[in-house]
Amino acid sequence: MARDGYFFAVLGRVHPRFHTTSVALLLQAMLSIALLLSGGSFRQFFSLAIFSEWLFYMLTASTVFVFRRREPDAPRPYRVWGYPVVPVLFVLASAALLYYTFTDNLRNSALGCLVILAGIPVFYAFARQRSV
Repeated sequence: MARDGYFFAVLGRVHPRFHTTSVALLLQAMLSIALLLSGGSFRQFFSLAIFSEWLFYMLTASTVFVFRRREPDAPRPYRVWGYPVVPVLFVLASAALLYYTFTDNLRNSALGCLVILAGIPVFYAFARQRSV
């Protein structure tokens, strides 16, 4: 996103030797350490991350259906094994996992949702700045 102009450009810098976004990785590590040192437990941190990750896994798998319908003749660089059954099962299993995580740990799940939702206005702020 940073290299596309939707976030701070410095976070999109790629390390010349390791070919990683080293500044972004360093920032993520510092934020993670700060969250852990703020009094939260590792379990709390882990459940917050798991909820957010599985939400995006589910959304990513769902896009297979969207793109197959929207662009039926587009070249496919890979084939989805067992399509459409396997992706449907994955999306349903992800939704069940999210539901049980949300009901088991409402506070962390709600916090994960808030963090994700907080990114929406940030995205649009950078998109507006990019178009000007």
